[in-house]
Amino acid sequence: MKNLVLSVVSLSCLASGSSWQSDDDSLQPLETLLLALQPGALSRTGTRQATHRPRYDFGHHSSHVSMMANPDSKPTGLVWPTAEAAEKLKEIDGIRLYPTHAWLDDHVPFQAAKEPMSKDPVMIGVAADSGCGKSTFLRRVMGALGTEVTPGHTAIGDMMTVVCLDDYHINDRAGRKATGLTALDAAENDFDLMGAQMDALKGGKAVYKPIYNHDTGFKDPPELLEPNDLMIFEGLHPIYDEKARNSLDLKLYIDIVNDVKFAWKVKRDVEERGWTEDQVQADIQKRLPDFSRFVDPQKANADVVLRYEPSDKGLPYLKVKLIQAKGGAFPMVTLKNPVSLEGTPGASLKMYDDTWFGNDVTVLEMDGEIDMEKQEAQLKEIESNLEGLNGKSATELTDAMVKLKSSPGSENGTGVWQTVIAMKIREVYEKATA
Repeated sequence: MKNLVLSVVSLSCLASGSSWQSDDDSLQPLETLLLALQPGALSRTGTRQATHRPRYDFGHHSSHVSMMANPDSKPTGLVWPTAEAAEKLKEIDGIRLYPTHAWLDDHVPFQAAKEPMSKDPVMIGVAADSGCGKSTFLRRVMGALGTEVTPGHTAIGDMMTVVCLDDYHINDRAGRKATGLTALDAAENDFDLMGAQMDALKGGKAVYKPIYNHDTGFKDPPELLEPNDLMIFEGLHPIYDEKARNSLDLKLYIDIVNDVKFAWKVKRDVEERGWTEDQVQADIQKRLPDFSRFVDPQKANADVVLRYEPSDKGLPYLKVKLIQAKGGAFPMVTLKNPVSLEGTPGASLKMYDDTWFGNDVTVLEMDGEIDMEKQEAQLKEIESNLEGLNGKSATELTDAMVKLKSSPGSENGTGVWQTVIAMKIREVYEKATA
């Protein structure tokens, strides 16, 4: 079976290790990708994930699972760039090994895998700002692929591995305070090593990947990572660097407009953390320059964008768009006829052509929410009007959505387009491994 490397940008982690907090890493990046991909719980129930950093939850149960951070984590005490760190800098095969990554003497950037892979990996990238979340999206992907993973710092299953790109932050939390740079800044991320290791994994090699410990804020010694059939690299910048980007066969970006981002953050931070709305707005504005410079431009190179806007009916309802590049790597899905669903507020679906950063795109747009008491019937109406799903059955999308009915976003375009993306990821995988 061919390797599939799914790079989910945060995924910020959709991106970085940062939530919308000044600390820059109170939320896991890939976790951060699905507060956005999980907006449904906010719209009516007022619920939100816990105030502490979320944990991976890829299974079928609601309990969260520990990230299994190293309890013996210790700081390197180094900051890059400084003279002290420069004295300890090593280079192997043209790759600089920053001592801030806590390399051990026997570590190398890449080496032969324990078990040779029969085919080169398929690489899929997903990028987004932090504060988005991720668990439900990955469950939809795993449901489409029929696989699971065992949670850990790097979650690994029999065919799928989830790698957080925050691991490629050059400095630890204290180091970034010393440099005065955020985790979003390109200067704080080791793109040379990231690109080289993604390329090595694509070639079926194993790598010693750095570890950024979100619990302690330290850089732990690198871990040996073997190639797998499906590998998810999630973080802020998987599409940013040219070498990493060129290794990707499919690139996904999660795009959250500021009004939606502000509404979600207010819901969480005002009610759960005691912030004022002015503090929330100031925090977003503080991150905005680096986000605009280093994260947001990636969507111009994405094959597909999942975009969140305020509903025409007003927040907290959402308008969720699936923006598909024409002639891109994402297998196109189209809408035969516009759909209008009854309910409060009800939902509408339409399709149109547009231009996105100079690229011709086809947009599928879902505004509002389905009636959850009529979920199955309304989903079947949606599915019957979608062409190009390439499902395993005529109701695969509906069945998958009903199975995860209680998951956040299941009542709006979040769940629908997540499920479509999951099915198309499978299609890309199966085509590559045929």
